[in-house]
Amino acid sequence: MSSEFGLSTPSVQHNNGDLLLWALYTVGGAERWVDVEEIYLAAFRLAPARLAWRTRPDLPNYKICARGLQDLENAKEPRYGGLLEKRGPHHRKLTLPGVTWCEAHSEALSSLYSGAIVPSAAPQDDARRMRSVTRSGAFGAWSATNVLSTPVWELAELFRCLPDSSEAIWHSRLDEHVLAARRNGRADVEEFLECIRRKVDEQHG
Repeated sequence: MSSEFGLSTPSVQHNNGDLLLWALYTVGGAERWVDVEEIYLAAFRLAPARLAWRTRPDLPNYKICARGLQDLENAKEPRYGGLLEKRGPHHRKLTLPGVTWCEAHSEALSSLYSGAIVPSAAPQDDARRMRSVTRSGAFGAWSATNVLSTPVWELAELFRCLPDSSEAIWHSRLDEHVLAARRNGRADVEEFLECIRRKVDEQHG
């Protein structure tokens, strides 16, 4: 069965792909880059019997975890397409579709993988992001006219990047704010952010 973004819903059977995605989400992978070793430890805490050494059930098996991550990132596997970002060999972060997938299926995932561990919603970070956007002159001008007239250099200051920052950096900053807007039920802010995304994409053309 498919879900938003054309991706499959979580499997009803335990599998390492779903487990690692959920583990990344529980340790803040929606908000920050997470070292793969931290992801492996989180996954081990969620499903120790599945990931432990045969002779040391108190320790995670690095090879099993690494193989699971490689399978998850396999471009030939459409089930997980676009849910994960990679920065070098050691750091991973959920994409906006990845966060949406985890949140949409959080009940099923937490039930399957130790529901006692609940991810933080990072309310303080969300509140800070909402304040910075809604108090900005750019948002005020857009709200009044429904036209995004603010130059890119001014928008860059709002999102802590440079006008000529890479498209990936812009998208990462915008995704963080989109998630905050969704969690706070601010469809207007999300629409504003998507206008900025289109403007940035046009600039990078």
